[in-house]
Amino acid sequence: KARKRKITPAPAPVPDTPTELRIGVAALFGLGVGALATPLDRTVQAALLIGFLGAGLLWIFSHPYRRDVRTAVESRGHRYATKFSQLIPLLPLWFALMLVPGFELDNWFAGLGIAVVGAAYSWLIIPFIDGTKNAEKLPVRS
Repeated sequence: KARKRKITPAPAPVPDTPTELRIGVAALFGLGVGALATPLDRTVQAALLIGFLGAGLLWIFSHPYRRDVRTAVESRGHRYATKFSQLIPLLPLWFALMLVPGFELDNWFAGLGIAVVGAAYSWLIIPFIDGTKNAEKLPVRS
């Protein structure tokens, strides 16, 4: 008598974070941090910070490629949900948000420099924030 073998379908591939999304969100995050070093009024700085960071996070979590990320995670037998560990890479940016105003730089060049550094760091962490890096490492559950 032949035994029936359970055939597990191959999991869906994990999509790469779209390059235009990474560039745009990194720029928004960098501008949000850099705005705190400009000579603008603190209220305007705070509004720019909230606007830039909010737009960046909204763009990440509302982009159509998220459907492919969901499919990849669920095809591996895991529940799709944003995890706290995805937000941990944002802590250095948060730390910068706390420190930059204290230095009272009030200089456009300092703001630009901080924006470039913030954008470069953001470019590196976006795959961790959107979950694509984590999804690649998920084992396939039966």
